[in-house]
Amino acid sequence: MIEVIVALTLIILFLSGVVVVELYAIRNADYSRNRSTSTQLAKQQIERARVMRDSGRIDSLWQYCSSICYINNQLTPIPDVTSTGKFGQSLSIYSASADDCLQPDVTITPEPIFYKTTASVTWDTAGIITPHPQVELSSCITDWR
Repeated sequence: MIEVIVALTLIILFLSGVVVVELYAIRNADYSRNRSTSTQLAKQQIERARVMRDSGRIDSLWQYCSSICYINNQLTPIPDVTSTGKFGQSLSIYSASADDCLQPDVTITPEPIFYKTTASVTWDTAGIITPHPQVELSSCITDWR
């Protein structure tokens, strides 16, 4: 009888360890999936800013996104919108200094204005998670026209 109790105790301890490992694996897989999606959304926001620059609308981008904005599918910057479903997205743009963006050593006439865009994406989590559920990407763009 004692042997059976000891054997069952060992089996229960082993199985509980396997369950804990599986729970961590599921949580890490979920975090990785959300991080990957967030990275794609942040890249998308920066690419939308580049498209606006290419279409000659960098002034409206500067007007709406000098604090925080969101650029939707129709390339319309919406100020102060950060919640877009499960993933909160925001974009900010500011004048870049020589420390922020690598600037060419040659003189360009007219001299372009350098901007630094930062896209930030956060997502909801069911509990406390480390590291913080946020992705932040930055890129330099210029007023090259």
